Amino acid sequence: MKLLSKLVLAAITLWALLVTASCTCVGGGATASLIPSPEEAKPGEQFEVQVKIEPGNQGVSAVEIHLAFDAKAMQVMDISPGELLGERPLPGILEIDNEAGILSYSLARIGETTPPTSAATFATITFLILESAKAGDYELSCTGVGLANENFEDIPSIKVKRASVKVRT
Repeated sequence: MKLLSKLVLAAITLWALLVTASCTCVGGGATASLIPSPEEAKPGEQFEVQVKIEPGNQGVSAVEIHLAFDAKAMQVMDISPGELLGERPLPGILEIDNEAGILSYSLARIGETTPPTSAATFATITFLILESAKAGDYELSCTGVGLANENFEDIPSIKVKRASVKVRT
């Protein structure tokens, strides 16, 4: 079983290196949306961002995201998988750099993927607004999204819906 897990992880890593698509792509049937809740917060408060994937008619076997945020205003406290890839998806990349303001995260489905995959949350990210944050709007930028279909092939042309959070003091 450990060998199988290592092989799947190696396949995910290879896939992620080869097929990560730019978030500036438009068109196609797949959409990745960043949905903050609440959309306003004060210093010292937390908010969550759901990363929702709408794959259109595709099956989704793996997802990789790269996010950028203003490290002077917020930091990532936690990230947890959503229901998109099943109850216990296989973890891949988890890199949080709160000093640089970047997050990279990937997961893969364990078992068979039957298309189409229903639209669902890929991950929920919990942020903390820093006490030193100044009032204003802060964009959460998706710098990369990669989706793999039921055959671990690239799903091209992913449309990304960005989000921002308003900090009020």
